[in-house]
Amino acid sequence: MRDQRRSAFMPPCIPTLVDKPPEGDRWTHEIKYDGYRTQFHLAGGRARAFTRNGHDWSMKYAAVLAAARELIPRDAIVDGEMVVQDESGRHSFKKLASAIRWEGSSLVFYAFDLLCLDGNDLRKQRCEDRRLRLHELLGDPRPTCPLQFSQAFEGSGAEFFAAVEKMDLEGIVSKRRASVYRGGPSKHWLKTKSYITGEFVVIGYEQKRGAAMSLLLAEETDAVMRFVGRAIPVIRQDRRDEFWQTLQFLHTSHFATPIGAGNKAAVPVHPVLKVMAKHLKGEEKLRHATVTEVLVP
Repeated sequence: MRDQRRSAFMPPCIPTLVDKPPEGDRWTHEIKYDGYRTQFHLAGGRARAFTRNGHDWSMKYAAVLAAARELIPRDAIVDGEMVVQDESGRHSFKKLASAIRWEGSSLVFYAFDLLCLDGNDLRKQRCEDRRLRLHELLGDPRPTCPLQFSQAFEGSGAEFFAAVEKMDLEGIVSKRRASVYRGGPSKHWLKTKSYITGEFVVIGYEQKRGAAMSLLLAEETDAVMRFVGRAIPVIRQDRRDEFWQTLQFLHTSHFATPIGAGNKAAVPVHPVLKVMAKHLKGEEKLRHATVTEVLVP
């Protein structure tokens, strides 16, 4: 028999990644929070929390759920993001896992959509109407409350994104005002993400016919290499030949590439060459990554 708790879960709407935010008064823009997508179910005085994939994490989020029961006395299904927030109000994805396990009091749930209220499915209503009802439920922000309403910006998407980048946040999500809520990838929700630059170790490269060469990159922690993804080298013309010769010199058949980097087309190299790579912020693996600088070994 199907678990009734799982059947109550509503597949979340997933924003589509774009290079720049949309413009026009048909769109509103919100901060993209760097955390775990979460869905709250409040019914009959009980409160449960589900992950993006429908797993029940109510025990992990017990402190925030208790606040939700007190703040929202009605039956509701709320979509949002669970983040960990430090004393300065900044969000840290890296600290989220440990906070869930040990420091539940540092968790904050940012609610951005209302899917159901008092048994009524709201997903076919306009996005701006659902959010208006959600704001009426939550009220104005309370600094110490672990349940917050995700504020929207109604001006230029480019200006809002520029401001978010200056605050060193992950990016923004733009939503079409008149859109209904459908689970799965959506062109009515668009995410524009910030880029960051980090230092990585080259552990190999791939050169496929008809495609640009990509470097296999890793992070070194306590003398252990962890594969983090691939990046396209974007190097000055006068340094390309030198860089290629360096890769050839470092080629080895003895170095075992980290788990996840294995590929028949990959050529392993001694892990001594360090590079700076620009990549999308807030991703577990490197996405849209380019190597912008080669560091002297």
